[in-house]
Amino acid sequence: MSVSAVEFKGVSKYFGEVRANSDISFSVAKGSIHGIVGENGAGKSTAMKILFGLYRPDGGEILVHGNPVSFDSPIDAMAAKIGMVHQHFMLAEPFTALDNILLQQKGSAFSVLPRKEQKKRLQEIAERYGFTLNLDAKVEDLSVGEQQRLEILKILSQDSEILILDEPTAVLTPQEVQDLFKNLRRLKEEGKTILIITHKLKEVMSLTDAVTVFRTGRVVGSKKTSETNGSELAEMMVGRHIQAPQERQTSVDKTRAVLKFDNVSATLGNHQIEDINITVHSKEIVGVAGVEGNGQDILIRSLLDKHALKKGSVNGSIRSEGLICSFPEDRLRFGMLPARPVYENFILGQHKRSLFSRGIFLKVREIISRTKEIMDTYDIRPHNPLLPFDKLSGGNQQKLVVARALSQKPQVVIAAQPTRGVDIGAIEFIHGELRKARDEGAGILLISSELDELMTLSDRIVVLYKGKLVAEFNRSEFNEIALGTAMGGCK
Repeated sequence: MSVSAVEFKGVSKYFGEVRANSDISFSVAKGSIHGIVGENGAGKSTAMKILFGLYRPDGGEILVHGNPVSFDSPIDAMAAKIGMVHQHFMLAEPFTALDNILLQQKGSAFSVLPRKEQKKRLQEIAERYGFTLNLDAKVEDLSVGEQQRLEILKILSQDSEILILDEPTAVLTPQEVQDLFKNLRRLKEEGKTILIITHKLKEVMSLTDAVTVFRTGRVVGSKKTSETNGSELAEMMVGRHIQAPQERQTSVDKTRAVLKFDNVSATLGNHQIEDINITVHSKEIVGVAGVEGNGQDILIRSLLDKHALKKGSVNGSIRSEGLICSFPEDRLRFGMLPARPVYENFILGQHKRSLFSRGIFLKVREIISRTKEIMDTYDIRPHNPLLPFDKLSGGNQQKLVVARALSQKPQVVIAAQPTRGVDIGAIEFIHGELRKARDEGAGILLISSELDELMTLSDRIVVLYKGKLVAEFNRSEFNEIALGTAMGGCK
């Protein structure tokens, strides 16, 4: 009988009264790729952080290669040849790729080698595993895919045998995803064990050997990938059947343009967009595809901030109060007051409406009542408008953002990353609400790094690359390879 690379035996973890993990038990075969899936707050990241030494368990034990381990810090985990690539890269952007690797090698035998020898050995490791990279380039000049390769190369340079990847494909083009998967399979062939936290079930089915499903802090099952399917995994994750989207009942109203970018050029810091032309009609969803950092944020800024607009115009039904609403791409930075109650966050941008104010005074009772009504309608849990916003889970936070915008019945919706960081149940709900708003007459500009989301919801997709609109696809022309090629700047 072969020894597992990793085994969780009855592991539990509490944060105050919150039970993040409860009696977690599952094993990961040595030399396999193992998926870890579950809704937001299901406990999957907590379990992986325990394995990497970021948290200590409150009960149970973990075995690595059959031996019980107890890590006080990631340093202990790395000494046991365990490495972790976090969803948000841990890189010093002004420094070179080589310097970023050496920063993590401090105190190791590798660190005392001459720099020329260090670089040579790292190049050999990169070539061996297919993670070729310009080690002399500054991180800020690397693409997102190259930065991810650098993060993986960092842990490979420590001779890690167990690799944990947290949402590794979140910001990659389809071609970069395929390159990553090819390299991960190569690592598996070398005997490495890989654990991947993801919410993309299509990728789980194409890449992994086995998958463990978390729900509400518990493991609800582990399956060989060859013996399950995406629908079964989705139902295990949410505890119910996921409804397939209904066919749309309306058609695009091409007689009524509600939003039009006409030769728009705008700047934000050192970045810009140039000569952008996009029209959004009533009852239409226009998707904007592109690897993050190619002008999507400036496109939104040109619409909402007249000072960012340098040339051209933005026209349509957007200048009248209440007719345009937006989902911020980063809800905590741009869209919410995390420490304030839910009801205060719900009326941000609406506080001057007669429904919520009388002169300079807010109608607090009416605001709380309306917020409670919306929380019930949109199933935002817990149904408590007095709760601080940051006490809601990520999925429920995003549902409040969506509810705040769509409950105003806008004519134009700017949906920036509407499902970022949320689980499959919340994705199903948010997609349904966007379709409903479209069918009721809204024009929607959908900006997403999720190509599947764009292809599922959009009537048309435009592609931004380095601030320019480089391609446009009608729904009948949607093709993952063609879209991914355009996103990468190739024709």
